[in-house]
Amino acid sequence: MKRHSSLRAGFTLIELLVVITIIGILATLAPSAINGVLTNANQAKALNGARNVAMALKLYASDHDGLFPTGSSATDAFGKLLPADAASSGYIKDKKSFMVKGSAYTPTPAADAKSDPTKLGEKENHWAYISGLNSDGSDTWPLLFDGSEDGTYVAKKTEKGGVWEGKSAIVVRISGAAGKETLKEMKLQTETSNDLNPSGDWLKGGTYAKPQ
Repeated sequence: MKRHSSLRAGFTLIELLVVITIIGILATLAPSAINGVLTNANQAKALNGARNVAMALKLYASDHDGLFPTGSSATDAFGKLLPADAASSGYIKDKKSFMVKGSAYTPTPAADAKSDPTKLGEKENHWAYISGLNSDGSDTWPLLFDGSEDGTYVAKKTEKGGVWEGKSAIVVRISGAAGKETLKEMKLQTETSNDLNPSGDWLKGGTYAKPQ
């Protein structure tokens, strides 16, 4: 007596079409998902660097009557955090904290930076900050954040101010509180009550200093 197997030899045309459709959908979603994971990883690393710079700024201020460093640009001011010579330690150990992967301000990968350790070069700093503030200012005032040319963030990643495609900005406030803040507009403006607007009252006597 013959036994009929309940197993089929192959797939029907409809089943094949369903599988092909699912594969097509997954292939479409994959680049976006991968890009999102990479962006989150880069932002986490950048945020850690921003915290390191902010800590160095506070250490500098503690030695200078509460005043943060000033300069013709953020890069110039931050240069005062580096060791003055080979025998000094400075306020920050190395320049990697100033560099952000994908930023048009720091096109040279941090691992390849081999310039003078006592000087912050033109292409070695991503961060902008408010020059002229002091450690006694309001804890909520922004101090350090992603650099842009005139306080405007852009959607194009290859341009200055576009590292996060104009969707968010990393911000560190005087208190040391640091985080990724979602942008409401293509401006230094966030969804918090302390708007990052270059012409706003939040400057409190400080001056917007772009990286270079």
